[in-house]
Amino acid sequence: MTTPLSISYTSEETKKAALDFANKHDYPCNNQASTSTSLNLNYTDEYVELKDNNKNISIHIDFLAGDLAHRQQFGGGRGQSIAKAIGLKQGVKPPYVIDATAGLAKDAYVLACLGCPVTLLERSPVIAELINDAIRRAKYDEHFQSIVKTGFKVIAESSIDYLTRLIEKSKSDYPDVIYLDPMYPDRKKSASVKKNMQILQVLLGKDPDTEELLNISLKAAKKRVVVKRPKGAANLSDIKPTYQVNSKKTRYDIYIVQK
Repeated sequence: MTTPLSISYTSEETKKAALDFANKHDYPCNNQASTSTSLNLNYTDEYVELKDNNKNISIHIDFLAGDLAHRQQFGGGRGQSIAKAIGLKQGVKPPYVIDATAGLAKDAYVLACLGCPVTLLERSPVIAELINDAIRRAKYDEHFQSIVKTGFKVIAESSIDYLTRLIEKSKSDYPDVIYLDPMYPDRKKSASVKKNMQILQVLLGKDPDTEELLNISLKAAKKRVVVKRPKGAANLSDIKPTYQVNSKKTRYDIYIVQK
């Protein structure tokens, strides 16, 4: 069953953008004050947000402030577990990464800050719009401009469909790394992330095709597939990882691709 969702706006200045998105994706659209659906993508004068009206919580993405800005400044650079997981090495060109489960783009942004060209795949046009809104608001920042120049783009499409087409092309088009962080309902995270996950799970539900995504990723990556898992969680499939990189709360399963 599809979650009831509508598009809304808070001012005349944001009405056009809201209507354009609603018409493109066939959602109802009205003023925020008149919204009656449980979820709505709301266009404010400051940002685009996803609101859960039943729980009275909302989320938006900001690459220049909050957790993402702090992670960019103080995350540990190439010493981070995620950097080791994707094979980032001193003196070697950063790998081209496809983040096939973009979500709120947190890990994709970390990888971009480490110098990686990143393509984000997100099957939900609503979540993709949150990411694109964050990109639009950050585009005048000098640091973020360098990230965009290196490569940081969002494609609103099923990862399986995108990667299936990719493997029919020349291997020169394949990414070095495919990164997967599938929805996992039993994760234990901080309260702020739980809020994000609550809304995402209401909107998206569980990931029913993670094994299929791993299988297609192993065919479409040049060098490796990296799967982010909560520490102690089962492997994503019966395919055993080549090795693992562990941090305090997270485990990265690395699958080295043999071509």
